[in-house]
Amino acid sequence: MISIKSGLWLLVCAAVTAPLGAACDMDAVRQAYDSGDYAGAVQLLKAAAQKGDPKAEGGLAIMYEHGRGLPQDLGQAAEWYMKAAAQSDGKAEVNLGYLYSTGSGVAQSDTQALYWFRQAASNAEDHWDRALAWTNIGNLTLAGRGTAKDPARAAEAFRKGADLGNPNAANALAYLYEHGQGVPLDLTRSAELYRKAAAEGYSMAENNLGVLYETGKGVMMDYAEAFKYFSDAAKKGSAFAQIRLARLYERGLGTSKDIVEAYIWYSLAAKKGVRDAADSAQRLEGVLSGPQLEDARRRLAAAEADRG
Repeated sequence: MISIKSGLWLLVCAAVTAPLGAACDMDAVRQAYDSGDYAGAVQLLKAAAQKGDPKAEGGLAIMYEHGRGLPQDLGQAAEWYMKAAAQSDGKAEVNLGYLYSTGSGVAQSDTQALYWFRQAASNAEDHWDRALAWTNIGNLTLAGRGTAKDPARAAEAFRKGADLGNPNAANALAYLYEHGQGVPLDLTRSAELYRKAAAEGYSMAENNLGVLYETGKGVMMDYAEAFKYFSDAAKKGSAFAQIRLARLYERGLGTSKDIVEAYIWYSLAAKKGVRDAADSAQRLEGVLSGPQLEDARRRLAAAEADRG
């Protein structure tokens, strides 16, 4: 069981935050960045980057990558990440690995991506950057990209990422335990790791934990707990969770039966292209009374407005 197979093994890059550095006047950079004065932040970063400060180089690369304070230019982003990575800046190494893995601004190369992720796993000062590096090493190793496919080595990389607090890594390791890939089959351990990732608000783990509670795998069957986790993920926009939540509402499992609420969640999932959800919403249209359907459509419109 896995909620969204196509989205499980995600390559991730370091977060876009105000870059840090010693040679820069970072108080000024942070103030400009946080106030939305990206052009001012870029000016300060450029001055320090041109003097060879690795944190400023990496920060300037982030600005080029995301088009903040200057036109987006992935080629320039890659060049500045390379300059910072050559000085063993961990955040730059993670982000350069990400660019190589996706072929953004550089020729796509899993071998180069893996090299830079491994460098970051060793060099990064920030524990979150190390966690990202180990998570991506696990992703590539599990998929056999840039190296031989090896679930056991992938599991070890995910374990290191999870120990450093990365919910993506914890979710991935939980999946391996659930299916006995690279590690012994252990549904109890799988549930523990899904719970750890779900506690960080990671919707994929919430989905997976919801299914475990719904089916009684590794945990005692508990529809109320399944409802809780599907509800959390559904509110974050997960179509998988939305259709599961709708079914619980329709059947009155883990919550009071509410076909109006079921219709709303089926409809939200249907708008994301889930055919089963569209069919279920259409089916409920024939069951709801006129006032119920009017109320459901009004609440659906409000829910869509809240989600932008």
